[in-house]
Amino acid sequence: MRSMLNLLLIFPSVLILLRPAPLCADTADPVDLSGRVAQLRELLTSEQGAAILDLLGDPKVRQAIIQAPVLADESRSRQSTAGEMMDDTLTNVRTRLWQVATRLAAIPAELAAVPVRAQASLPGHEPLRLFGFVLVFLAGGIGAQWLLFHAARRWRAHFNELALTTARERARAAAERLAFGLLLIGAFAAGSMGAFLLFTWPPAVGSIILGYLLAFTATRLGLTATRFFLAPGAERLRLVRVSTETAWFWHRWTARVTATAAVGWQTILTLQSLGVSPSGADVLLQLLSLLLTALGICIVWTMPGDSNERVRGAVPRLLVSLALVLDWLFFLMGATELGWTLLILAAIPVVTSILSRSIATVMCGDMMDADIGHSPHAAIAERSIQAVVVVIGAAILVRVWRIDMVAMSNMDTPMMRIGRGLLEALVILVISDLLWQVVRVLIDERLAGEQPPIDALDDEERRRRARLRTLLPVLRNFALFIVLVMASLSALAAMGLQIGPLLAGAGVVGIAVGFGAQTLVRDILSGVFFLLDDAFRVGEYIESGGIRGTVESFSLRSVKLRHLNGQLHTVPFGDLKAITNFSRDWVVETLQVVVTYDTDLDLLERVVVTVSDELITDPVIASEMIEPLRSLGVQAMVDTGMQIGLTFKTRPGRQYAVRRAVFSRIKLAFAMHGIRFASAFLQTVAEAPTPA
Repeated sequence: MRSMLNLLLIFPSVLILLRPAPLCADTADPVDLSGRVAQLRELLTSEQGAAILDLLGDPKVRQAIIQAPVLADESRSRQSTAGEMMDDTLTNVRTRLWQVATRLAAIPAELAAVPVRAQASLPGHEPLRLFGFVLVFLAGGIGAQWLLFHAARRWRAHFNELALTTARERARAAAERLAFGLLLIGAFAAGSMGAFLLFTWPPAVGSIILGYLLAFTATRLGLTATRFFLAPGAERLRLVRVSTETAWFWHRWTARVTATAAVGWQTILTLQSLGVSPSGADVLLQLLSLLLTALGICIVWTMPGDSNERVRGAVPRLLVSLALVLDWLFFLMGATELGWTLLILAAIPVVTSILSRSIATVMCGDMMDADIGHSPHAAIAERSIQAVVVVIGAAILVRVWRIDMVAMSNMDTPMMRIGRGLLEALVILVISDLLWQVVRVLIDERLAGEQPPIDALDDEERRRRARLRTLLPVLRNFALFIVLVMASLSALAAMGLQIGPLLAGAGVVGIAVGFGAQTLVRDILSGVFFLLDDAFRVGEYIESGGIRGTVESFSLRSVKLRHLNGQLHTVPFGDLKAITNFSRDWVVETLQVVVTYDTDLDLLERVVVTVSDELITDPVIASEMIEPLRSLGVQAMVDTGMQIGLTFKTRPGRQYAVRRAVFSRIKLAFAMHGIRFASAFLQTVAEAPTPA
């Protein structure tokens, strides 16, 4: 890239030198002419001049230089066809590959000249001695890190004793481990660069040594990252739940790839400072990228089976390998923007997955345990992390493609308007998705909480929760509709579309649809008013229009009722008439027993009181009753005997269990005190004549 910039700076002067001479050239000053010739010779003997001569050796370049400016303007003004654009692209790629191949053949000669240039550029510091200094300073950094590692023995032992039961404890343990890893990196940097600062270096030597120290620091940073997320030697502290074999695999390969990239890049910069031409440095950079591609392919084909569920078979591994090769070809052909774009797009889901799984582990504990559900707060954090990673990736892509956002905002071309609109629409959609996920997760958290019994008369909190379980699903549907409509309209407005006519047209269409869907509108409005009146809640047993059932759920237009026999009725809100709610507040149960006419009513009253006291002392029955059992006295005189009324008050739905207990205890108590139940058979026996 630097050589291309130099060529662009020199090219105008070459055009001036090569343009046709004026008519009065024979009258030019000889001294001035000789000076210009000397400048031209000096220019041609430089590296830029050699590159210019190489370009002038191409017939197409010479023809493009000597052609008339009018023809050049006409060729630029003429629109190129798709075939011509493809031909130009392939020609550029062919030229690029030919240049790389030509420069590759010259690399051995340039590398052979490096020691001589290094001896001339670094007097008294030959490369072997320079390499020795790098090793010494590296040893200083490792020594400082080793001292800190052993000085923090108690702290390291503390990690094995940390409690990881709650989310707060797991977050604290992760924060301590991260702080310890950063301290180790700081110790390495302080030890190596501190030793470097003890000496006085020539500018070139100091920059080379400092560059290698930064490369090794980057390698240590990669190792710290894998230790933090994978913890190969401590499974209980592992944030990304993989096997120990997989953890060690990625830890080792991260060190290899990071060290190769960092040290290789610094070596290329060092060789370039020691006289390697920019074109030669570009070839070395392509060789380094080829080596990294080979390492990536080795990772793909040697990774354990549980490291990535999506890359297990031979076909997925082959596809990933081909993608790596394609990315290297992009760099080789000069399409560095496409190469970096492919790498960034591939890194976004990987980084998102690692961070999301780490957050889930901190929030929920061992995610391998099927009994532990996904935390709502972890879902919010996961979606937030995804949004942040996408935004950072977009910012990096803007940097890679060298897009000037300030200049772009000032440009008013159609393409710029479309680009700005798409970018703003993407931001709006990301924010809207994050907002919807937060609302949905919060509502689902409330719905998935403890389900207490409905309508506990002495517990107002349970009533409130029952009402929330009824209203929150409707609120969630409305929230989805509002977020979807607002995000769509905002995205369309950001893309430059006028949403005013769209809203007006939508209003007209809404009126037309309203006339054609009166039943639907009636159902929705009826449902809103039923919910506002708190006519029923989820889990209550109601009756309306001859249909009975327990309210299971409802949508915007209908309610689902589950019959006692199992049938599920879906009833539109508009079809609901007067609603009878059998599960609200309390239930009064009245029982009727018939006793014979010779029954002592005072004794019967005392027996009923005794049974009521027994029921109150029973903890199971007493928890279901609101008012105790009492006698209503004689209600009627029937043919078989006297009809006695009994009554009690219970919680909704509990009257059946209490009634069974009352009948059972009344029967036993009446039998113990000689109180007989009347029947037609007893009456017939009593009226039969006595035999003579």
